[in-house]
Amino acid sequence: LQILHLHGNRLQGTVPRLSSKGHTKSSFITDCGSPSVFDVPLDCPSCTMCCNSRQECDITKSKTDFGMWSSVLTGSAVATLLLASTTLTKAICSFICSFNQSTPSTDNEHYTIG
Repeated sequence: LQILHLHGNRLQGTVPRLSSKGHTKSSFITDCGSPSVFDVPLDCPSCTMCCNSRQECDITKSKTDFGMWSSVLTGSAVATLLLASTTLTKAICSFICSFNQSTPSTDNEHYTIG
């Protein structure tokens, strides 16, 4: 199947995902645009073009790419912040611990005056 034009047919509900050969901007057209003749426009996740009740048609844009990239970016930012905070905490602890160890103890006979 290379072209499927279903606009102007007053279909309702959800159109199943279809794979087509030679996918172009006008390969798969339905009445999934707004305003719709129905309360809820036709749900068509794999449509390449959506038409509305005014017979105006627009090319659909992929929404999944944005969702995927925003998830990757958010996850990377959180991981970087966790790594930075862990590294900074270890560095501060190491500095404080080394400062405390560099002061000689008076319990040792070598440092006691006497």
